[in-house]
Amino acid sequence: MTRPTLLLTALAVLLAVAGCGHSWDWKQADLDRNRLNLGLFRGADTGEKLGTWVRQGEVVATAGATGSDEIAVVVRYERQVDEPFGTPTVETACYRFTPDEDGSNVDFGRTDCP
Repeated sequence: MTRPTLLLTALAVLLAVAGCGHSWDWKQADLDRNRLNLGLFRGADTGEKLGTWVRQGEVVATAGATGSDEIAVVVRYERQVDEPFGTPTVETACYRFTPDEDGSNVDFGRTDCP
C-alpha cells in the first residue's frame, strides 16, 4: 500500500471508532443508574422512593412497590444544543429504569417520554 492510501485508511478507521461512543443521554442515564443501584442497596422499595435517588435528569413517572408490582422509574434528560446559524434547540430523551429479577441491580433502556 502506498503511504496516502494507508493514511486515508487509518483516518477512516479512526473516524469510525470515534463514532462508536455512547450518546450524551445514555451517559446521563448511566450515572443515574449507579445512584439508583445505591438506592436499592439502601432500601428503596417503591418507585417513588427510588426516584428520589435521581440526580442527572427529571423524574417524570414512578410505579410499583417491592412484592406487588414491578418497580419502575422514568426519567427525562434534556440538553440545549446551540446551532451555528439559528435558534438553540432542546434535545430530549427518556429512559425507564427497573430493578432486575433479584432486585440487586437496575436495568435501563430508552423509552418514549410521557
